Amino acid sequence: YMGSDFNKAAGLPEDFKIHKSTLDEIERFNQHNMADETSGNYYNSFDMASIVKSYYNSFNQVIRAFPNDKTSFSEADLEQLPKGLNYINNEDNEQIVKNIFNAEQLKEAQELDCISGLEINWIKLDFSPQSMEQGPSLEGGFNPDMSVYPKNEDGSYSKEALFMSFLKSYPPLPSSNQVVLSPEAKVLEAQRKLEMKANPSFDVSLDDIMTGKVDFASLLKSYAQDGWLDAGIYAMEKGVAWQNVYVGSGISFDREFHQAKANGWKASSQSIDSFVNNIMDRLNNLLGQTRV
Repeated sequence: YMGSDFNKAAGLPEDFKIHKSTLDEIERFNQHNMADETSGNYYNSFDMASIVKSYYNSFNQVIRAFPNDKTSFSEADLEQLPKGLNYINNEDNEQIVKNIFNAEQLKEAQELDCISGLEINWIKLDFSPQSMEQGPSLEGGFNPDMSVYPKNEDGSYSKEALFMSFLKSYPPLPSSNQVVLSPEAKVLEAQRKLEMKANPSFDVSLDDIMTGKVDFASLLKSYAQDGWLDAGIYAMEKGVAWQNVYVGSGISFDREFHQAKANGWKASSQSIDSFVNNIMDRLNNLLGQTRV
């Protein structure tokens, strides 16, 4: 286990037991994810203390309903933990948690994401007992050795195991100031920056909407007027559940919708306004409830 010097640098409690194998897994996971980009390793080195500190801070935000000095968690405690989060990337590409969702709020975020085309960076969190076990991980996923974070004597789970479970859902990706790139990777990153400058993409975050940086209602309205949201507007008019529009069972709806368009259906100004107002009311309500 890492010593007190590392814990201090990483902002961990003095007696927090994070295992060296976890740091090795952070490196393996990130090198593996970028393995196809360069002939050798993409990263020359990692500032592990800084990476762990960033994600431990996010972890503490997620479990903030519990006292900071709580070190054991029962299965009943696990059930009370949030079911999802939303994040933004800052200028250094560091992920910052902005919203925390319970089960219903996560479902609402997923639905609004589908209906509006808004890029909500939602992550589904899994704090189940199964997530505290070793278990198989997805190919290329973050897969820490959970055997070094055993249960407490009373059968409860340690804060360290809970942190590992969090990282399985929300893998530790370094920001640009937490790594040293290989020479080959530096060339690629410089090329990407030039490409992004030449072809800027317009990603709307929940934070941009909440701070008023982006007038999302006007943006939605322009999308709707251009026909991009016709399926959602038609579904609203007909009272069709969103799952029957955007999920696998939407084949019959799709047939009906295209037939209606062929017969001359067009979204009216009134329907567009009603659709946009509904989305904005739901979005503002979600943001107000979940803001960190």
